[in-house]
Amino acid sequence: MAFQLISAREAESLMDQWEYVVIDLRNDRDYRKGHMQGALNLPYQFLDQYIEKLPENRHYILYCSHGSASMIAGRKMSDAGLDVLSIGGGILSYRGRLFV
Repeated sequence: MAFQLISAREAESLMDQWEYVVIDLRNDRDYRKGHMQGALNLPYQFLDQYIEKLPENRHYILYCSHGSASMIAGRKMSDAGLDVLSIGGGILSYRGRLFV
């Protein structure tokens, strides 16, 4: 499946147009400090445990702190047959209207 790197602003725009599952790959403590509205907190360290349980008929947007973990996770998820977008620069590059 597809894997693509996008900007945080592009993610925000796409989330307005399509239904995406947004996944925050950071730990719970960082997630609670602020995240994108509606994001699921699925820490990167547990990726292998939940990747097989994610439905293939959904679209996913991933982010982490700086963007590197979400790129690795995005490639793994894409290899598993999932349609994935990763926010380049991570959550640190975003403070838009969906940040809570």
